[in-house]
Amino acid sequence: MTSRFFTLLGAVALGVALLAPLAAADQTTFDGKPAFKEGHDLGYFVWKDGNTWKVRWTTFGATHRFTGSVVADTGEIESLKRIDVDAERKVIHPGRPGHLTVGPRGRVRRVGGRRAVVAMRDEDHINMDGRRTIRFQARTDDDIDGFDFKTTGDVKVLRFVLEIDGKPRAASVEVGRNNEHPANNPFVVNLR
Repeated sequence: MTSRFFTLLGAVALGVALLAPLAAADQTTFDGKPAFKEGHDLGYFVWKDGNTWKVRWTTFGATHRFTGSVVADTGEIESLKRIDVDAERKVIHPGRPGHLTVGPRGRVRRVGGRRAVVAMRDEDHINMDGRRTIRFQARTDDDIDGFDFKTTGDVKVLRFVLEIDGKPRAASVEVGRNNEHPANNPFVVNLR
């Protein structure tokens, strides 16, 4: 009974937090790249470079799950580009190239050699959901992941929801060249 109560209380608190008006930050706060180092910082880093928005995340080395979204109120998000230093395909066992034994008539009789063993990593997703929303989820350990995007001129507000291991940690988000922390997470950026 007690655990249901706390679960319900948590759901109500989250709902109130999401409906509460958020203090909007001015886009000039996001100008310039924040200082951070791969494998030495845990959190999100958000900045604007010209007309391109950049979102990155990194860890101390332990694996963490990064999830969230970026939503434009009007207009469109465009030019989404994923940044990932890990390759999506990793060769676990290189093997040797196969060789063919061909018979007198040119038919393949036998295929020999060991093939490479390749692992696919498909748990990371950074996708457009319509024309106004980017949704992402990624497991990151000791490297930098993230994405870049641009907006059309009629976007007035961007809303960022950035979670680490399922929790919105405002203290783990740094923005702009001054490494400022937004007051809230989710947070809103006024573009006009």
